[in-house]
Amino acid sequence: MKYDQHFIIDFDVAKKIGSFLAIKDNEKVLEIGPGKGILTQFLKGNVTVIEIDKNLCEELKEKFPKINVTNANMLECNGSYDKIISNVPYSICEPLMNKLIKMTFKEAVLIVPDKFMEKGVLSLVMSHFFNIKKFMEVNNTALYPIPKRKSKVVLIEHKKLNEKEEFFEMIYVQSDKKLGNVLKAEIDVKKLNLEFLEKRIYQLNYNEWKEVVNIIGL
Repeated sequence: MKYDQHFIIDFDVAKKIGSFLAIKDNEKVLEIGPGKGILTQFLKGNVTVIEIDKNLCEELKEKFPKINVTNANMLECNGSYDKIISNVPYSICEPLMNKLIKMTFKEAVLIVPDKFMEKGVLSLVMSHFFNIKKFMEVNNTALYPIPKRKSKVVLIEHKKLNEKEEFFEMIYVQSDKKLGNVLKAEIDVKKLNLEFLEKRIYQLNYNEWKEVVNIIGL
């Protein structure tokens, strides 16, 4: 399993998941990691698929000659879309969520591991950026290779952020900068008794993020 992909093999499950986006004919649609295209067949509108595996891209071009097939790493791509759908490879779940924070879209339907975003840093921060709704569970036998745990289908959409949440987002997305350098634009960091101000933002652990959230007053 070269790219940590678990392909959907249940036609009925794929059809149901595809229906959750309620795509309109004129909408711009992105599928991330389509694999062999079982979800792709249920998409309409102006469809682009981004697949990292070159061989799968060739198969997709033959199956779906009318859609735009791009051989690339989604984490290195940008763009604006109405709807996004993905059976997310387990290994990129967290970086993909961080990527989506910065992207413009109306709705995204994602198949992710069952407990994803329910613990750790993502459980703390994602609710400040997205409205997240769980649609259904996906039994692991609907995927191949069979994963060790069940999956779930979630719909996410950008929240309308208040002033504090906008400040929090500004901090979070500057992941390679030192926390103290980002905070000092808005806060007198000399008054903060924090031992981790010299850490880069991507290095912060769960408890440190909790302190940042408390400082902002979220």
